[in-house]
Amino acid sequence: MANRSNEQVLSEATELYTKAVQDTPPNRTLFDNLVDLIQERPLVLYEGFFDKGYEAAAAVIDVCHGGADVQEDDTLSFLTPPAAWGWAAMEEAVCRIPPPQSAFEPKYPDFVRRFFDLANRTLNHRDSTPAPIVRRVIQALTRFWPELMQTCLGSNPEDPIWKERYMEMMELDRQVQQLINTLDDPALGVHLVKHQETAIAMFTELSKSDAYNKGGLVDLGHIPDSHAYIDKAALVSRAASAKQQLIQLLPNSDNLRLYNMSFITALINSMFYLMSLRPQLCGEFIGKLMEWYAVINSSEQGMTNAQLVMIGKTVRISLLHLHAQPHMSEYSEMLESKLDKIGGQEWTAWLDRKQRQDYKDQRDREKQERQLKQTSKLRRPREDDDNDDEEKQARMLEENAKRVKLDNVAAGASAAAAAAALAAEEAAAKEAAIQAAQAAAGTETDVELAEQLKTALPDLTFDVRPMDSLAPGDRDILFVEALKRVVGAGSVVQKFVARNRLQALGASTQPPPPANIESGNATESGELATLSNGISTNAGILEDSMLMLVRLICSCYIASKDIGNGLSEEVGAEVSAKWAKVHECAESVLESIVASPRERYGLGILLLYEIWMAVVILDPELSSSPSKQGSKSGGACSALALYLRWSDRIFDAIIQCGIDTTLSQKAAATAAAAIAAAESASAAVAGPTASVPQPPPQQLQQQDRLILNFVLDAPYIPSASIKKLAACLKHADTAQLGYASLEKAMELRPPVVEEGMRVLLTNCGHHERATRIGCIRAVKKYYTTSTHTSTIESWARMMLKSGIDNAVNESKRVAADAEKVLNRPVEPLEPGLDKEQEHAANERAIEQKKAEIIQVHRKGELDIEACLVKQAELLLALCTRNMDLYVDVLTAYATAPPPVQLVLRRVVTPLVKSVAATPAKIVPALTKFLAGAESLVLRTIFILSTEGPPVPSSELVSAVLELCDTRDLDARFFVFIANGLTKDESLRRLGSVLMLLNGRESQWGLLSEFYSRLTTPYSGSPSVLSPMELLLALHRTANEGVVPMNKVSEGLVVYTEMRKPDGTHVFSTQVIEAALKILLDEPVVSPLLLKTAELYYRKRSGPAGTVVKLLEKMVERNVWDMSDSVYLSFAQCFYAMQPGSLGLVKQLPSDALKRMVILLPAVEPSVRNYVNGMNESFREKFNWLLISHAQE
Repeated sequence: MANRSNEQVLSEATELYTKAVQDTPPNRTLFDNLVDLIQERPLVLYEGFFDKGYEAAAAVIDVCHGGADVQEDDTLSFLTPPAAWGWAAMEEAVCRIPPPQSAFEPKYPDFVRRFFDLANRTLNHRDSTPAPIVRRVIQALTRFWPELMQTCLGSNPEDPIWKERYMEMMELDRQVQQLINTLDDPALGVHLVKHQETAIAMFTELSKSDAYNKGGLVDLGHIPDSHAYIDKAALVSRAASAKQQLIQLLPNSDNLRLYNMSFITALINSMFYLMSLRPQLCGEFIGKLMEWYAVINSSEQGMTNAQLVMIGKTVRISLLHLHAQPHMSEYSEMLESKLDKIGGQEWTAWLDRKQRQDYKDQRDREKQERQLKQTSKLRRPREDDDNDDEEKQARMLEENAKRVKLDNVAAGASAAAAAAALAAEEAAAKEAAIQAAQAAAGTETDVELAEQLKTALPDLTFDVRPMDSLAPGDRDILFVEALKRVVGAGSVVQKFVARNRLQALGASTQPPPPANIESGNATESGELATLSNGISTNAGILEDSMLMLVRLICSCYIASKDIGNGLSEEVGAEVSAKWAKVHECAESVLESIVASPRERYGLGILLLYEIWMAVVILDPELSSSPSKQGSKSGGACSALALYLRWSDRIFDAIIQCGIDTTLSQKAAATAAAAIAAAESASAAVAGPTASVPQPPPQQLQQQDRLILNFVLDAPYIPSASIKKLAACLKHADTAQLGYASLEKAMELRPPVVEEGMRVLLTNCGHHERATRIGCIRAVKKYYTTSTHTSTIESWARMMLKSGIDNAVNESKRVAADAEKVLNRPVEPLEPGLDKEQEHAANERAIEQKKAEIIQVHRKGELDIEACLVKQAELLLALCTRNMDLYVDVLTAYATAPPPVQLVLRRVVTPLVKSVAATPAKIVPALTKFLAGAESLVLRTIFILSTEGPPVPSSELVSAVLELCDTRDLDARFFVFIANGLTKDESLRRLGSVLMLLNGRESQWGLLSEFYSRLTTPYSGSPSVLSPMELLLALHRTANEGVVPMNKVSEGLVVYTEMRKPDGTHVFSTQVIEAALKILLDEPVVSPLLLKTAELYYRKRSGPAGTVVKLLEKMVERNVWDMSDSVYLSFAQCFYAMQPGSLGLVKQLPSDALKRMVILLPAVEPSVRNYVNGMNESFREKFNWLLISHAQE
């Protein structure tokens, strides 16, 4: 491109433009290529192609805004792609400030002026402009705004050109801000978020360093305090409002249309980008963002599980990225508290890496310290040799303890190998114990320990030979001797535990890394501790001895498999006795672990793996199917029984430890909050002069992971053990710990899913709502993706039925309590009261009873709702995944008594609101309801219509109309979908709605809603009927005679009281005059014509002359020849308009006047007085009126 001449580039660009425009439809790819070409050679192409872009964008504006003759949709679809390209071309031109002395520079201000002019025209008529064009305009304005600020700040402040452009930009920004208040398009919302982000970044001070000014944006510090036309204070206010609007854009149940992942992700990323750019915004944004995040995760907000997972991951990663930035160190404590609260694998992995790195650094420091000590020892004088020997003994003891490792035992090891391993371990144990006793020599206690070790491990030379080569007697003797040695070693370990001689070694200041089960590393600790005799040793000796004992026991189990039942009776009795001792020794180790499950966690897992390996060696089938309990061999069953006992006891202890830790953290947090509240109250009482230091905000504790770690680490967990997690669900503070661990166990250990599902389902009706919701969410994850769908649905239906039954029983109890209050005898009156006093006392007693009954019913409603909600929430939650289940809700509703139905209507409201944006999901269920559920179906239609899109969907409208026709439902059902009807359909249904009127104001609101929906235009959709068309329809309905006249008249009265959304009356002068003119020209005059005119005069203060002229026209049409209803209406209007209407008496025939007096006697006095005042010539034909009065 650089080697091509300007003429060649211009020719290529012209060719691209011609091809793109001439393609049918216009070629978007060629337009994109043309934009790329303009970006590469701007100075060559801006001049000509800015004009082309302006013309293309202006063409759409002219079509959409009435400036062109053609407005068909096809034409608009052809004009939109070139217009989008036009905005891109203009954006490139205005956002690239021309270099000085270039040919482009003089034309640049005019380009900006024309750019703003077109943007202003577009935003002024944004409702009729294609959405892609509106989004493109906002994108261009957002990108150009910083460039304009730089230009204004760099130019002469007295230059009127840039002052005018600046003012235009601020006006356009105001229009963009208004779009946020009515935002319902997520695609547009993405561009509005970017616009607000730019405003906040530009008009917020840099907190510390220019290093935060990413992208070279103008910031508030570049703007002088006093400028000719740039108001710095107004810009600060603009940034504040932008921050508030950005927070308000976080979607909730009030704006379900914004539940769009692209929009939500863009909004979250924008907020975190601003916090990175301007760290001082952390305090404002983080709190609001976390509140919103908690809301969408704690209630049914209409989001799917996938959406919640994506949002959670976006928030966690963004928080972690923000926390990792060096310039955010001031806010690291706050960010860590939020990360602790929401957790997530990303934060957990980061903490694990940090912990491992800290542990590695600590070990490296300790190693350096030991090296320094060794170096200093080489330089010490000879008299320190005794201390050197003691330290040498300690190092030998430490190395000896580290030599104990977890060996990988092959599943197919033979009995001979097991016996050899047993002998080798005994020899190693003997050597280690003797060395320890020798090292500890010098005190009476250590001499005693050495003697015990020698007794337990006698000095024998073992001839390790295969078991098969031994005679039965020798084999029995060898096995008995092995058991004796195990019992002896176990006795020593028991004494270790009982005396707690190494208790000081258990409290390590630096926690060791978790045991690596796969590589076989035993639990070790690098901490040196000092025994009572002054020797420094490793803190893991007690753990190592326990590990050694368990391995010896497992080896005995393996060896017993080869011996089988071949022992003699005498030897068998001795072996049984020794086995009892062995189990007693093992029990002491187990008790030590159970006593401190958190501190001994690594050891416990390690020993469980040792026992499980022995179980698998004895019966390899157990490795794949543990629930089958293996073979019938005694060794396998005994080893498995030992494992199950250890696993159950350790799991019980871990669960209790996790519960206690969580409760203590909660209690500490509650106490801290109470102290802070008390201090705040004291400060408020003391007044503003008192200064009370505020404690720093307490960080939320991270959820205890001990239970979850055991679920992940244990070699095998029986299905029945999962039920133990139900203990966590009993308390509200530990419920999250319970169902989170349970959910993870079901995810990672499929065999326990069935038992875990049973625990979750049982607690889906928990009395604590937080526990209940947590279990329901866990169940929902398995609802559509597992084989338990039918089980879950059956359980949910059973719970709903149980809830209905409980609510019915509760309603009966409430009715009985109210009956007791009603039938309770009135206390006798005090003697000596007169009748008035007695009456007043009786009235007070009646009012007191009424108040008590009302109180009973109110409390009863709350009790009924509590019973129902607790059991119904599972089914309602499942409905968000499968709306066919809503039929079960309708069925249960149909058979419930009225008090329960009232509560159930309130309970289902959040569910229906959550699907209001997509009513097609629930429409099929609405067509299957049983008789008796009509009121709930009506409630559902009402919510879908009011909370969903402004215009009901075609699926909802069709379903409701079909229901009304097939089920013979009344007109209430289609009142709320009136704005989705066609014009003909609405006119056909008008009479049905009027039939709902019964003379009571309770029905007027329903009719007013129907009228309002018919006559109100919505975004992108015109009204079904204009106000005048509705008024004409009412009169024509009256002419048809199907609807009683009194109901049509009542409907007309409701119409006259209607108001538009802006507060003005629908029954306006323009509407009434136009409608009366049309109605008067119709062949059959409506009986309501003159009533309408009368109402117009009385309620809208219309001119009397207009009504009198209407009466004159009715006289011209011989109104006396029309029906009685029309003529009565004429008489009533004539009477209402007196005295202005009395002049019409001269034009009425005598018989017509007589008929008027008969229909409406009230007009006779005024007419007679008027006749008396006539000339003799006019009065003659009305003599009958005067004669009848004289005779009376």
